[in-house]
Order: sequence, then structure tokens, then C-alpha cells
Amino acid sequence: MTSVLSRHQVRGSARLQKEVTRGKAADLGPFAAGLATTYLAVAFMLAAPVYPLEPYVWTLMLPLPFGALLLTPADRIRRMVIDGPALILIVFSVISLAWTLNQPQAIFEIRRDVPLLITASLIGSIVKPDVALKAIRSAMYLMITITTFGLILFPETRQHARSGLYVDDLPGWHGFFIHKNIMAPFLVFMLATVLITEERTRRRDFVVLWLAVLLVGSDSATGLTAAGLVIALRFWFRTFHASGERWKAGYVMSSILVGLVLMFGAMASLATIVQAYGKDLTFSGRTFIWTASLKAAADAPFLGYGRAGVFWRPANDVTRQIWRDVGFVVPHAHNGAIDVLLTYGIVGLVLVAVVLVTNFTKGLALVRRSPMIGEWVITISAAQLLMGFSENVFQGHFFLYLLVMRAIAQRTINDLDDAEPTLKPVEAPATLVRSGRR
Repeated sequence: MTSVLSRHQVRGSARLQKEVTRGKAADLGPFAAGLATTYLAVAFMLAAPVYPLEPYVWTLMLPLPFGALLLTPADRIRRMVIDGPALILIVFSVISLAWTLNQPQAIFEIRRDVPLLITASLIGSIVKPDVALKAIRSAMYLMITITTFGLILFPETRQHARSGLYVDDLPGWHGFFIHKNIMAPFLVFMLATVLITEERTRRRDFVVLWLAVLLVGSDSATGLTAAGLVIALRFWFRTFHASGERWKAGYVMSSILVGLVLMFGAMASLATIVQAYGKDLTFSGRTFIWTASLKAAADAPFLGYGRAGVFWRPANDVTRQIWRDVGFVVPHAHNGAIDVLLTYGIVGLVLVAVVLVTNFTKGLALVRRSPMIGEWVITISAAQLLMGFSENVFQGHFFLYLLVMRAIAQRTINDLDDAEPTLKPVEAPATLVRSGRR
């Protein structure tokens, strides 16, 4: 009897895990789901830094999430995810209005971003995970289609005008994005999403090839390196899941050792590696920018200079001093952690670190229970950390992407936790036990 129950339990566990991932336990209904997924798709598109949008654009879109929430069943509303760490960070960014050096720009950004961030996070937690991922992929497919047409039709989208250190035009595709180092992280985010969550093989292979062409054309060392990490992690996870239970711990430990060896080897061969990328040990002048930015951050260590406090025009005294120390005009600190430190100080950096750490904990919690979502979260989090070394990817539209990802992950964890009691061994009825003894 025990073996029969165990077999039924295993089969039930597999079915339930698939149903939780596909969200069959709490459907919103066609109208609420339609409004919610439309909002997610449009948010992913319009949040990208292509052309700046006025706050009223997002205000006009708010009926979509509000309508979805009003039509959502009460039981789903009660289980909606409130992302505590992210919400605290958003509130802190609003409070920084009290000390920002550029209050008009800060007010503009808060009016534009805060409603979007909060509603997108809530909507991401009520939509079925597979439906939310489909909406996200659809938005991404449309964005790179528009980007590709832009690259074909407009020559100026294939290079940057000379600026800063560069006396000649800078090569690198950027499409309608502001810069190639803004487009490339988006392509990396999309590469991880398509590679891991797209189940249609032909479409997945075609889009991955398409993304590879765009990344190579962007000439972004940051993007290409992060794309390599995404592919390496994809291979690692496939091998991990294919290995037997008794070998998994050894596989993880050996992978950590190999990773450490590769890291130290890369540090020892740094000059050769950056030369292969066509760069130098200043990382295209970034070391000058980091030094000047850290010097400025030391004058406001705990709270920073507030939302939009530096690098915006008209330039304030802090921004002008950074530019003088660097020797040319820069739009940001070219490092995710330093950018946060300048904007929100040590307090903000700790809050961002909490968000990033909890990203990994959510992913690790799902690696075995919902492998696709777990791998997706960990891969994107790892790629973001790597890109954060040279680009500002902890704020702005990338924060929106992370909020939706976190909502999907937490929704999956909660659904699995709710379902687990039904998977516990069930005692055999007393009549069956007596029958067995006879």
C-alpha cells in the first residue's frame, strides 16, 4: 500500500508542479487577464530608454492595471504579492526629494516611474506565470523588430556621434535606444528570457541567432560578455538537472572551484583580455569616471545627492566637478553600485543589495521546485551583476524588468507552498489496513 501511495504521490507532485508553473490554480478570467497582459507588454516596451516619455503617457495607461485589479477574483487579490524590499527602495527614492540637487527632474521621474513600478509589480504577481512570460516575450519580439527596421533604414542608428574620449564617431549599433550600452543589456535580458522560457524550438533558435547578430553589431563588450555568461549558465543548468541526485552536490562544488580558477586566471590575464576586446586597462576611460564619482560620493556618503541629483543638465556644482576630474562629459558613473551610491548613498546601496540578494534566494528556492523560473531568475540576476561592473543597470527601466521578474518568482513560490500539503503521504484507510493484516 505504501509503494502504491508513493507512486501516486510522485505523479501528483509532477502534475501539480506543472499546474503551478502554468498557474491553473487561479485563473483571472479573460477580461482581467487581457488587461493585465496588455499592460505588462506595453510597460516592457515603453519603459525602455528609447525616447523619453512624459508622465501623462503612463497616467493614461493606468486604467489597464486598475481595470485588471478590479476584475481579478477576490481570492487572487488576497494572494497578490507585495514586494517589501523593492517597495522600501521605491519609497526611499521618493523621500530623496527632500535633499536632491535637481528637484524638477526628480519630480518628473517620480511621477513617471513610481506608478509604473508599483502597478507592474502587482500585475506580475496576479497573472499566470506562463501567460506573463508570453506577454513579456511578445513585447521583446516587437521591440527588436522595430530596432532591426531602424538599423536598416536609418544609418545614424548604427553609430554614435563623437563625444568624451572619442575624436571620431563611435561604431556600434544602438537602433532607437539612446546608446549601444543601453540596447545591449536589454538584448542580454531578452536572450536569457527566450533561451530559457521559449518552448517553441524553431522560434527560440531563430530569435537567439537574431539576438547574436544584434549583439555583435552593437560592439558592446559588456553585452557580449554578459551574453556569454547567459549561455554558459544555460549549459550549466542543463547539465545540473541531467545529473543524478547523488552527483549534484559534487557537481556544484566542482563548478565553484572551476569558476574560481577561471576568475583568478582572468584577473591575471586582464591586459590580454581587454586588448582582445579592443579596449585598454582604463576600460575606455571608466576608471577615471569611477575615481571622480567616488570622490564626489564621499561628500554625501549616507544619503547621496538624491534622485536625479547628478549628471543632469543644467549641470550643478557636483556634476561639473566630476566632469572636471574626469576630463570630459559623462552621462553617469558607468558602474551600477557607484551610480546608486551617488544617488542614494550607503543607505540606498544597502537597499539595492537586499533586492539583488533576494533575487538569488528566490531563484535558488525554485531551482528544484520550478526549474524554468528558477534558472530564469538566477541567470538574469547573474548577468545583471556582471553588467553592473561597467554600466548603470540597477536603476531605471532595468528595475522595472526586475520587479516583474521578482513578482513572477514569488507568485510561483507561494503557489507551490500552498500546494505542498496535498503532496504529503496520505494514511491508508483503516479498513484497508485491517484487510492487509488478515
